[in-house]
Amino acid sequence: MALVKRKFSFLHKLPQIGARMISMLLLMLVLFQAPLYFAQSSSDRSSIAEFSRRLAIFSTNVYTTLVAKNANQNIIFSPFSIQTCAAMARMGAKGNTAAQLDRGLKLISNNNAKIADSFHKVLATYEKSSILHIANKIYIKTGYQLRDEFSSLVSKKFLSAVEPINFENQKLAADQINSWVALRTNNLIKNIVSPSILSSDTRLLLINAIHFKGNWVHQFSEKSTRSLPFYLNDAESIRVPIMRMTNRLKYAKLPALDAAALELPYKDSDLSLLIVLPNSNTGLPQLERKLLDFPISQITKALHFEKVIVHLPKFKTEFDVELTDTFKKLGMTDIFTHRADFSRMLKSPERLHVSNIIHKAFIEVNEIGTEAAAVTVMGVGVKSVKPGFIANHPFNYYIVKDHNMVIFAGRLINPTK
Repeated sequence: MALVKRKFSFLHKLPQIGARMISMLLLMLVLFQAPLYFAQSSSDRSSIAEFSRRLAIFSTNVYTTLVAKNANQNIIFSPFSIQTCAAMARMGAKGNTAAQLDRGLKLISNNNAKIADSFHKVLATYEKSSILHIANKIYIKTGYQLRDEFSSLVSKKFLSAVEPINFENQKLAADQINSWVALRTNNLIKNIVSPSILSSDTRLLLINAIHFKGNWVHQFSEKSTRSLPFYLNDAESIRVPIMRMTNRLKYAKLPALDAAALELPYKDSDLSLLIVLPNSNTGLPQLERKLLDFPISQITKALHFEKVIVHLPKFKTEFDVELTDTFKKLGMTDIFTHRADFSRMLKSPERLHVSNIIHKAFIEVNEIGTEAAAVTVMGVGVKSVKPGFIANHPFNYYIVKDHNMVIFAGRLINPTK
């Protein structure tokens, strides 16, 4: 089960500074591992490919900052969720604020309509999906109105509902928001909003919620799961439930990364779990450095069908992070200061800025599949030897669409944490 919960930021009205009135923008992103299907026309393919390429770069950039601050922790996050919620805020930005978001988020264009269209291609596909649920919503303080262009873009392209709310009644407002989030995430995320983060100065709350529950095409048999060693390093190991199977799967040796890759597809979807496993017990840090210059697309191109012996630990990971520093390191600095220009959002002339960005994700991988709220050449006369993909030490993993679009990314350091 993978779920991501993200408070992207919030808009508050700040105390008057001289004659300047500033308000803060609260965007909250709530995510679960989500499969993305695209009913693609030929005209869509190039734009979707470019969208995927840019999302992969953004994913790598965010991952790098998270690893630097969380060296020995399990990590799970959704770059798609972060990007979607931030892109909604981008629809209301102007000037240098907009330019920084375009660059930092790796958006497909600097044109509002083109940016919105690129997200709409994804979101509209899943509007009636029974497998993947994506929901966007904007809560606006009672008595305030969105500017017409911003309202049109977020409602028509991001499929976001807009609802007035009394932020001054902090507990009631928090309960109302939390109820909506719980409903949209199958009760996997609760109490994302604390009353303490809301106030009479809050103007807007932007939310993105994604929930996905996927079953493996090739399920692991529970009878084959064994308690086996998982090597934290060359000197330490712990015993954990290891799932086992042998099947024909997409697999690749990656000499340039000193690693191997395996793809486990989800049933009735174009989503799969891509695992990149270093060859040595202590090889993850080196692998992460190499992946900075090694696109996911190069890994997926190397995959080929082969009968593989697979050992994979059952695991659950929950990861909570404040992303303000990450956004700043990626060049998105103005949104947090008086220089922020979100003047395309509200009809009233108040100045808005982002106060914080919080992201929370959860993933569970077991014999049946994943929930998020994530080839043989034989010679004549030679007996084939099945390669082994024995994930009994730290590794990277991704939930990807059509092999290349990164929906979730993470690493497993310790399956028991």
